[in-house]
Amino acid sequence: MKKFYKLAIASAIFGFGLGTLNTAEAATFTQTASDQGWWAAEDGLNGPNSNDNTNYVTGNIRGTDLRNFFKFDLGDLVGVSSATLQIQRFKGSGNPTETLGFFDVSTPADVLSQKNNSPNNTIYNDLGSGKNYGSFNVTTSGDPNEILSFALNSNAIADINARSGNFFSIGGALLGDLSEEYLFSESGDQGFARLVIDTNSTPVPEPSALGGIVFLGVGGWWLKRKQKASLTV
Repeated sequence: MKKFYKLAIASAIFGFGLGTLNTAEAATFTQTASDQGWWAAEDGLNGPNSNDNTNYVTGNIRGTDLRNFFKFDLGDLVGVSSATLQIQRFKGSGNPTETLGFFDVSTPADVLSQKNNSPNNTIYNDLGSGKNYGSFNVTTSGDPNEILSFALNSNAIADINARSGNFFSIGGALLGDLSEEYLFSESGDQGFARLVIDTNSTPVPEPSALGGIVFLGVGGWWLKRKQKASLTV
């Protein structure tokens, strides 16, 4: 009998040792924007933009309406559960508090980066319309070095998951009637926006784990037969 129990314990240890559950842990990823900038509405007073300009000012400045964008290469991210856009405050002007909205972008990623084609009403309108990713109250004064965090809503999460393996772009616009009101002025060449993404955890058994479980079952059956045989001798 003692020998039987020793064999049973050894079988269990060996069976479980053959395989373990490979769990994909919940994880946080930080994606740095591959490009960012602004597009202007037509008939403004400002001159043209340039492709290498990473300033993301948005609002109305010197008689020109501006909206910004942030473009991210998502890679193979899947199972995204939350996303937060982080951008530096820099300088603002206008009302003490402005309402900033983020939106989906239908303009192709490569076209979006051709900022030297600004002004363009079609792209300008695209950056401030469509699916809303969240609206936030932002003060126009504060530490220019402060990093502002904007938790994006379920519309954004769904689009991020749908865009896995591709570029994902966010448009930003000040909401309401604007007159010399803006955020993020003087933001060029001083760092890129970041998208902080949380993913879900999903336990997935490896083939070796299944093999270990099968072995344990077979081992238990064999030992049971051996015990029965020893009792009848």
